[in-house]
Amino acid sequence: MLRIGSLSAWIAFDGCTRQTHDIQISGSGRCASGWIASETDKNFSVNWYNSRRDVSLEGVVRIDGVICNTHIMLAQNISPHAPDALTISHARTSHSTRRDFVFTPIQVTDSDDYLYTLDNPSKFGVIELALWRIAVSGINSQQPLSAAHLAAPTLEQQVLHERSKRGGDHHVRFGDEYTSTAPRMDMVNGSKMDAEPIAIFTFRYRPLALLMADGTIPRAPPQRQHPQVKQEPHDDILPRRASHPSYHHYHQ
Repeated sequence: MLRIGSLSAWIAFDGCTRQTHDIQISGSGRCASGWIASETDKNFSVNWYNSRRDVSLEGVVRIDGVICNTHIMLAQNISPHAPDALTISHARTSHSTRRDFVFTPIQVTDSDDYLYTLDNPSKFGVIELALWRIAVSGINSQQPLSAAHLAAPTLEQQVLHERSKRGGDHHVRFGDEYTSTAPRMDMVNGSKMDAEPIAIFTFRYRPLALLMADGTIPRAPPQRQHPQVKQEPHDDILPRRASHPSYHHYHQ
């Protein structure tokens, strides 16, 4: 989990928080980053929590360089009963379908057709949540989802040139499409209050084996093997009586 003031963010697998390693906080205090271990074909969610809700915030989720979700958490004085935490686990592809976020291996090739992928291979392996303060000017309650909120572009299987040195790494793709009716939502009108986000949470991810190999996650110390003591078989016998007479001392 990463924290900046009253704000916190984390990645979860199957509803369980994934441990964040090598946490770094920028000098400005506005950026927090860390590493998580990804797993092949594992669905995940991006989560954040605001313990104060003193101002409305827009969250922008960017995965591998692609904006996958935008949403707003309203301030408490505007919406007292709104939740203090939000979970983003999918991208909506239509009013009736969506696709989950899934980790998957990067495919590599030696084909010259993929030399163009060497231009920016570092965008892969990054999940970013940027939070912006929003001045709300109006709310239209219980509106159907607009076309502007449907995912474009999408995250699909990636193939990189082998010179990218990304063999064995993961990236994120959208999983299989499935039916899920879009809820009616409160459509918020407003504008950003600042030139920069109030907080940026960056989760970098790689498979556990690679994170252990480069020292980001320490390897578990080997378990010490205790020598086994060989016990000789013996017969059960009663304790012997003392061979010397016992003496009783009397005090006069």
